[in-house]
Amino acid sequence: MMATYPIVLAHGICRFDELLAEVVKNDHRPDATQYFRLIRGTLQDAGFTAQHSSVPWAAGVSTRADKLTDEVHRILHETGASKVHIIAHSMGGLDARHMLFEHQPERMHHKVASVTTIGTPHLGTTFADWGVANSAAVLGLLDLIGIKGLNGFRDLTTAACVAFDRQAEAFERGCGVRFATYAGVQPRDRVFAPLQLPWHLIHVHEGDNDGLVSLRSATWRPEYFQKPAIDADHLNELAWWEPADFTLLRWPLAPPQLETPAQLERRIRALYVQIARGLAEQFPT
Repeated sequence: MMATYPIVLAHGICRFDELLAEVVKNDHRPDATQYFRLIRGTLQDAGFTAQHSSVPWAAGVSTRADKLTDEVHRILHETGASKVHIIAHSMGGLDARHMLFEHQPERMHHKVASVTTIGTPHLGTTFADWGVANSAAVLGLLDLIGIKGLNGFRDLTTAACVAFDRQAEAFERGCGVRFATYAGVQPRDRVFAPLQLPWHLIHVHEGDNDGLVSLRSATWRPEYFQKPAIDADHLNELAWWEPADFTLLRWPLAPPQLETPAQLERRIRALYVQIARGLAEQFPT
């Protein structure tokens, strides 16, 4: 395995692993209760240096970008590396982009070799639009998926994300950081139950999605998109699974093509290793 820069795993708007730890308390594998389920250990077993980041729960994106800057500096100091790779899920990808753009005086774009995003709402999500417009109604739903309040949620609206995208585009195209994007897509009956309402709202306005982020928004700029879309909802993209993944709801309309939990975990973990190997080929050290 070729050596490459350390990998920073940047989490989304909420660290729901803290909420789900009790569900998998009898799973004693390393990282089994982490947001990126078993991903760090899988990358380490494949010969990579990987660390989790931690930024404020559901905070605004600039606040989270400030903390991610601190996390990158910490990891560079601990490893002695000159740069890091960021593999980010969901809002973590926006945190990384804001970090690069808003911390130009610290030359963060010279300290990050690549940003790979998975299920990131680069162009926002109409679920956030609906949530901000109907804040009283949506707070209860957000509670179910671990998001308290609307501070970070406002930064996921289509207006906020498109405005930032326009502001940052020239910088991002010339900053020297390599960007790549991945997107998940699943039909509604296989999406995690609390995400089925967002799935419907997003599907009406944006089409195919993973329960929180549309294919179009996660793709961002077509030249960055790594085809094909992943057969995964927003939770599966982290190697977590839920009962809806393994039901026979589509039978007898179509032959069942079901994975076991272990198979889904292996498939998603293999994706992260594939990403890391590609980075090692592009950025050998």
